[in-house]
Formats: sequence, structure tokens, C-alpha cells
Amino acid sequence: MNTGTSEYVEKKSRFLGYAYDVSSPDAATEKIAALRKEHYNARHVCFAWQIDGVLRSSDDGEPQGTAGHPIADVVTHRELEHCLIAVVRYFGGTLLGTGGLTRAYAEAASAAADAASRMVVRQGFTLYVTLDYNDYGKAGYFFNENHIPQTGVDYGASVTVNLMVPSDLRAMTDKTLAEITAGKASPKWGDETSYGLYDGQVILLS
Repeated sequence: MNTGTSEYVEKKSRFLGYAYDVSSPDAATEKIAALRKEHYNARHVCFAWQIDGVLRSSDDGEPQGTAGHPIADVVTHRELEHCLIAVVRYFGGTLLGTGGLTRAYAEAASAAADAASRMVVRQGFTLYVTLDYNDYGKAGYFFNENHIPQTGVDYGASVTVNLMVPSDLRAMTDKTLAEITAGKASPKWGDETSYGLYDGQVILLS
């Protein structure tokens, strides 16, 4: 996802939300440290991140469950993976109570997530295959119908295409290419990997 930001004000307390794409716990820690440095005079920097199915959150000194938990709820309910959402609080002089804090952190986190462009994360295999032009036309229809992104195409005497095939479509892709080409195709498969789809572009994550 792109970075998303937000601001929510409750009784003069300012809650600044930030949503980031992060590739690892170390990357999340670096983002949090940078926010603490930028907002050195803020009262709290609370956060939640989810990376490879592992969820972590922090109230950072707020009453237990009033900050990290509502932020984490935003991450999990929206199924955000490789995502960090942090909320910086500048105290406005009036206590908000547990309900007010929970609502404010949830609002700031939700708005930051809304402001960020989401990246869909999947598992898949890289595929390299050479086809004649007639077969490529038929295969291209199959790729488009099944949302298999092409990451590169080289047009020469024949067409060489690179793809990222979702893991659950590997067997179907092998079978379809064999049928289209009457067994002439020699697909070269790479290792299974995590990848993201952002604005139609494939981003390798591991």
C-alpha cells in the first residue's frame, strides 16, 4: 500500500494516523522509531502491525486495550498483510476516558487505512514460456480470464512471456498450456514466492 495519513481531533487531543507497507518486523520497528523522532514531543505513539500472519500491537503507555487493540482490529478486519498502522497522540489537556480513547484510536487508524492504496498479497509461482503467436492469443485470453499477471513479454519470431501464477492455478495453467499448444509448450516454473498486486503491478515480497 501507499502511505496513508489521517488526523482526528477529540477535545483538543490530536490523533495522527499513519499506514505503511512494511516487509519485515525490522522495517516496522524502523518506521515506528522514525515517527517517535519526528514527533518527539508527542505523548504516545501506538501501533499495530501484521507481517506473515504475525500480529503485534502496543498501547505505548495508554490504558491497556485502548490504543493497540483498536488499531489491531482495523488491521485484522481489513485483512491487511505486511502492514503497519501507527497513531501519534498529542494530549489536549482533557482526559478522554477508555471509551473516548478507543474510539479516537480506531477512527484515526481507519482513516489512515482508507487513505492508503491497498496491495493484495498472494502466493504464486513465476512462469517463463515461449509460444507461437496463434497460441499466445489463446493463452492470453486464459491469463486475462483468470487474473494471471504478465510481468514481461518479448515479441520476436515467437512470443516469450513471463508470468506470476497464483499457487492454486498452477495445475490448471500447466494443463491449459498443454491443450492450447498440443503439448509443444515447455513451461519453466520458478519457486513459490509471496507477491503483491498493486495498481496491476507485481511486487515480489520474498
